[in-house]
Amino acid sequence: MAMYVYKDKERNEKLYANNASKEDKGIRFYCPNPKCDAHMYICSVDGFSSAHFKAKYKQYQHVANCPFHFSNGFNPNEHDEDAFNFENAVKNLMLTNNHIERKYTSNIHDTNKVNATKKPLRTIRQIYDMCKSFVCTDEYNHVTIGQMLLDNRSAYMYPKGVFGYRIIEGMAIRGRFYDSDKLEIKIAAPITDLTYKFILKFDEEALFKQARNMIFANREKIIIAAGEWKPSGRFNVFYTDVKNKKQMSVINQ
Repeated sequence: MAMYVYKDKERNEKLYANNASKEDKGIRFYCPNPKCDAHMYICSVDGFSSAHFKAKYKQYQHVANCPFHFSNGFNPNEHDEDAFNFENAVKNLMLTNNHIERKYTSNIHDTNKVNATKKPLRTIRQIYDMCKSFVCTDEYNHVTIGQMLLDNRSAYMYPKGVFGYRIIEGMAIRGRFYDSDKLEIKIAAPITDLTYKFILKFDEEALFKQARNMIFANREKIIIAAGEWKPSGRFNVFYTDVKNKKQMSVINQ
């Protein structure tokens, strides 16, 4: 499922689901993943649910681990874009459970733009789905998508490394991906070439074990992790502190 596709095989001309019309029904479009030849079709363009693109024929499905195969629940009409602050949202995800939740949320009470029926994106999966709904050079509340999510599309934006508040789309490194003595877990990204390594550092053993077991049961699946990424002192290796299970999620097909 995707919120945008390409009209041409060379992937030069984009089409967003919210710009699709009834005339586009039945037309084959191209998956945003250039390594995936899934045949994408517009769905719900005239229905009650939000319009989206889907590979609806079994013989023309996505390749393994294509991010656009996964369910995407982002609906722009349900969230307040003006009230969303990415850095504050990640800070909120990093709060320990004994802190007051929403301490770092955006200043929604300081603006008259907020629609009382809508809320800004809060969870890592909500933010991830939003980022996957747009091209990495697009913006969401004036922040470039690729500066929020490191994935295959946006990797070129990080020639010198990954620093600051980001969500990482990666996979567990091959072999032993954890260190029980140091309470660390290692993932690699982007998933196409695994150029960068990311160390998740835990203070609590219980939280470490919970994350380790989650990843162990999903070794071949995509893992997303949010944090403030800092240089480790080793080339192309970065780390963040993990204080809350909300900082991580498994992307299931």
